[in-house]
Amino acid sequence: MYEYSHGGNAVFEEGNENIIDLSANINPLGLPKNVAEAIIREIPNINRYPDNFSTLLREKTSVFEGVNPDWIIFGNGASDIIFRLPRATSASKIMVCAPTFADYERSAQSYGAEVCRYFTSKENGFALDEDFINAVQTEKPRLVYVCNPNNPTGKITEAGLIRKLLDCCNKIGTWVAIDECFMDFAKDGNIQTSKVFLDKYSNLVILKAFTKMFTLPGVRLGYAMCSNKALINSLYFHGTDWAVSNLAQAAGIAALEDAKTFIGETVVHVAKERNIVERELACLGYLVYASSANYIFFQSPFSFDLRKALDDKGVRIRSCGNYHGLDNTYYRVAVSTKANNKKFLDAIRSSL
Repeated sequence: MYEYSHGGNAVFEEGNENIIDLSANINPLGLPKNVAEAIIREIPNINRYPDNFSTLLREKTSVFEGVNPDWIIFGNGASDIIFRLPRATSASKIMVCAPTFADYERSAQSYGAEVCRYFTSKENGFALDEDFINAVQTEKPRLVYVCNPNNPTGKITEAGLIRKLLDCCNKIGTWVAIDECFMDFAKDGNIQTSKVFLDKYSNLVILKAFTKMFTLPGVRLGYAMCSNKALINSLYFHGTDWAVSNLAQAAGIAALEDAKTFIGETVVHVAKERNIVERELACLGYLVYASSANYIFFQSPFSFDLRKALDDKGVRIRSCGNYHGLDNTYYRVAVSTKANNKKFLDAIRSSL
């Protein structure tokens, strides 16, 4: 049977209905009020098929992102597009770094593609460096995934290294997919984003989603940006029609109405709370890796199972033992509300 390996499913487990679930990285500020209102207003229109090309949503997103609307395609979450990419690019060989988001590799396996892993090192803070580009040159994959900031580490790969990767891949005929689903949480996300490379590099695909920032995991809404129109068409062809519901499109349009203000408030809250939790974890003896996202990646020096210990205290965190390159001493916890973060810290103190 297929095994679900992501966070965010504690509520479906018997006896855990009231657990504080910090295993999924959702915006602690919650769903914008106007988004909920827009979904309700759209309900009378569920008796008709959605706009397969999400025309109005793409126009609003193009203004928000500052890119051509014809370069944008929407899907049923970013994962939907991740699973289309191997087929759309005819990728017989895919390269990922490790540790990173599992669906890149699973999408390759579902297509029958060979998977190459580049293992980042603890000594280098699990950061990508130029050795990764050398590995790409050697392996010559058809498609490379880079999660930026990376999941689960929260580490940003700087724009300068991304440019070198794009140059390398341009020469060897390799597509580059940069997953920026957590970039808007980063204080310097507007500097580190790869959007500035879209017009020059037709082999670049950027993935984003409304899931985390706008608290819409249950609605399923994500998109890709690429200046290569042939690739956009191929992504449409290799996915189902009507992948984005009327409700999801209405939610996305509403979320973008005052997105910059909402994102700005989120970044301030996340940075403040993340610093508090990181400092306390370090004081308690945990090895904390600096994060630019709305989650914290850390290693436990203790022998007990921290996830289980916190489960018993009503708090769920993400064990990272099933990430390639990590073991059961590594964990990830979402930055949440001030109250939830305090409950997490109280629980982790009492577990010692």
